[in-house]
Amino acid sequence: MTTSLIALPNFEGFSYSWIDAEMDHAVQYDLAYYEEEYNLSEDEKEELNDSYFSQNMDELKEKICEVYADSYFQPIMDKVDITINAKFESLGSQYHWAYPIDIMYVEVPTDEVIELLRWIFKNKYNELKEVIKERFTSCDGYVSGYDNDLKKWGKISNWDHNQIGTALLVFFMDDDFNYSLHEDVSTVIMENIFNTLSDESKDFINNRYEKIEAEKAQLTLSI
Repeated sequence: MTTSLIALPNFEGFSYSWIDAEMDHAVQYDLAYYEEEYNLSEDEKEELNDSYFSQNMDELKEKICEVYADSYFQPIMDKVDITINAKFESLGSQYHWAYPIDIMYVEVPTDEVIELLRWIFKNKYNELKEVIKERFTSCDGYVSGYDNDLKKWGKISNWDHNQIGTALLVFFMDDDFNYSLHEDVSTVIMENIFNTLSDESKDFINNRYEKIEAEKAQLTLSI
């Protein structure tokens, strides 16, 4: 089975995005829990806060991308009634004057891609023309690497990852909010945020937990 590579055109990335905000939210949620349950001092809380994201970030990003890729296509499948088996392939980056922009690449069976593109040509051709014109028209400070005329793009079987990804934008023109995707990504972050702590911080939390449990056991025996 052959697969096609797709660059998701509206992936928000990990810098200054809602995903970045969700990570910060997960940290604050964890800290509030540890502060209450483990009787953290202000200094201990501050040290723990500084320890998040000190390791295993590549693993966390990969887990996020895996669930993102799976959830991203669900609203599209609901609209077109076509099965799309997308799998996260890799993360890339694009130059930006302020910070690198993350690019997510996914793999999809080529026959599914062709079926989806044919559906778009049949049902959203004019929308696709407008998306391409808007995205690839050169202007001051931007030189497009693609023609802004859909008719000059040739056969869909020869489209590359950026062209296929651009076609997906016809499904997001109304800025629909993908609640399922956001919930799935948030869940992955909450489940894995602990693993980004340093080993020393993990040991501290585990030791504090064992101490508290031992105190509870001792109290039960004394009653």
